[in-house]
Amino acid sequence: MAGEMTGGGASSRAVMGLGFAAGIYIAYDTMSTLNSSPWTLETFGGSPGKAASAQRFVRLAIVSSTALSALTSVLMGSLSPLAGTTVANVQLFYLYNKAKLKAEASGG
Repeated sequence: MAGEMTGGGASSRAVMGLGFAAGIYIAYDTMSTLNSSPWTLETFGGSPGKAASAQRFVRLAIVSSTALSALTSVLMGSLSPLAGTTVANVQLFYLYNKAKLKAEASGG
């Protein structure tokens, strides 16, 4: 794929870009597999037990996606997958935490 994008010879920049995108995909896919949406947390997170359960899955998704992208980085010989996952995980943590705080403030 990277070779096709660069006319036959995959440049290191193209490969790093693909690695970065793969890291983002790993984070989003892991979160969607292990957790629902920020809307769900915002809607049902007023219950302390449900909020704690949702937050546990957020943490599990972040740890899992970081481990998967670290392995991908080792295989690629580039930190770009890990960098992409880190950017996406920061955004996902922010979204889910914001939803949790809103649910707690409104009583869910």
